[in-house]
Amino acid sequence: MRTTALLRLGLPMLCWLLILAGCAGKHPKTLPLGPAEEQAAHALWSGFLTKKQPQALDADIRLGWDVLGSKGGMAATVQVQQPAHLRFAANDPLGRPLVLVVADARSFTMVDNRTGHVTRGRIGSKFWRSYVPESVNPEELLSFLGGFLQDGALQVKPEQDEENKGFWYQWRDKRDLRHAVLLDKDSGTMGQRLLFDAKDELILEMRYGGYRKDATSGYIWPGQLHITGKAVTGSLTIQIEKIYSHTSQGAAAFRLSPPSHFTVEEVP
Repeated sequence: MRTTALLRLGLPMLCWLLILAGCAGKHPKTLPLGPAEEQAAHALWSGFLTKKQPQALDADIRLGWDVLGSKGGMAATVQVQQPAHLRFAANDPLGRPLVLVVADARSFTMVDNRTGHVTRGRIGSKFWRSYVPESVNPEELLSFLGGFLQDGALQVKPEQDEENKGFWYQWRDKRDLRHAVLLDKDSGTMGQRLLFDAKDELILEMRYGGYRKDATSGYIWPGQLHITGKAVTGSLTIQIEKIYSHTSQGAAAFRLSPPSHFTVEEVP
């Protein structure tokens, strides 16, 4: 089933889904902090958690990949909205959507305009989970892409990054997954985010850069997101081309009504 799905979605859609599927990497290399540094690290963390964050994103992106023996790039549009709404469109050079995906916390719909095929199913289905692991909650997608955290009540013990890039903060969640976040000392932005499973194996690694502040809303969003690791056998990059808004669009923007002549496949 997965081979058939890959052919239907095509490489651009596969690359987007692989971003969510996790990557392999190394554990943070840290050093202990002195009393003064520890106080500064806690103050940085507190400010990071209490900073007002956007609840939505509507943007044009450039998706690049060097993966699975293929190297290239393509234009796409992405809309993400809390609590768990996603709309992704892979576009042709004229801006017309080739593949569209909408999803929420319960279900997803994929439409391939090239073949006239629709795939529908539950977020918990084997089809969807073959791309997006259970460790990545739909509610976390916006914060993963934006380099921030939804939970503002985390208790952590900070440590110094061995290369002096900032402070590392680590904790375990209710699912026994270990999180590690690297904050820049000067800007207070997230430079790196790691997610380890219950066996302490790295399943997601994301590196952020090029943060820009929106003049209207005041929100800060990363201009680049880079993903590497053994699981993707290469590298993936998201380049933000243009942010239209951080304003919520409503649930209707995340529904699809494919043409009646398209074939529909319901996956278990």
